[in-house]
Amino acid sequence: MAIKWPQSLLTEVAERRCVVVLGAGASASSASASGVTPPDWTTFIEAGVGRMSSAGDRDAAMELLRKGAALDAAQIVADSLGKADFALFIRDQFEKPCFLPSELHRLILEIDPKVMITTNYDTILESLARGGAAAAGYNVCRYYDRHLINDLRSNRRVIIKAHGCVSDPQNIVLTRKQYFEARRDSPHFYAALDAIFLNSTLLFIGTGFMGDPDIELLLQTSYIAAPSDHTHYAVVQGGRHPSVTRAIEETYNIRFLEYEEGKHDQVVEALRSLSADVSAYRAVGGS
Repeated sequence: MAIKWPQSLLTEVAERRCVVVLGAGASASSASASGVTPPDWTTFIEAGVGRMSSAGDRDAAMELLRKGAALDAAQIVADSLGKADFALFIRDQFEKPCFLPSELHRLILEIDPKVMITTNYDTILESLARGGAAAAGYNVCRYYDRHLINDLRSNRRVIIKAHGCVSDPQNIVLTRKQYFEARRDSPHFYAALDAIFLNSTLLFIGTGFMGDPDIELLLQTSYIAAPSDHTHYAVVQGGRHPSVTRAIEETYNIRFLEYEEGKHDQVVEALRSLSADVSAYRAVGGS
């Protein structure tokens, strides 16, 4: 099943009213020069468990992970390792391999949205953005930075790091406690994010909708606060039961654009088509 872009979404993207939201699946398309790929959440937490000295803590974390309680498993990892070793672990996982941008990242920058949000810790996207001819036009804002509103009102492109960055591992958001602390300590950021979710069409790429509390709460809150006939969109693998798909779509006012399970190359092909259509639209409209 090939992804078909709705005309309304194409228009939103071309006129830069669409915010692109990148999850772990987007980074998974990358690799290092030696072929190492970024870990998925399960592999990442398992690697952290492997660094823990307490057998009891390891068993407890793995049991939680098997039950799908990734946030709680991550909490055990963070507490067991301590701040210094946890920071080193994060850098070893997301910085040391030196992941290279993929075709997916290049196509997203080619589409040229005004605002991109990423929940990923790596610096793949911003490294690519800042390495090109338009480098001066990009600014990166982490959830605890104070310049997001200024960036949104400026003519600069904005990359929002909603869960922090590997460059500052002490302030990443991974555990249940860290999610709470981020919301408590950075209300200015979440107020701005609420406004973005209320006023923009969102296109999710690489986000599986498998339990990110930040993103799902923001979507749910914005839909309850201001119901809209204009949906958000998410590029996702097929294979979910129709009842589950329908429940997620109705809860978050989102429409799934599905591709065949395991055939991630279809996402790249679809983005290539979207980029071409957006370029053609802007050539006529002067955007």
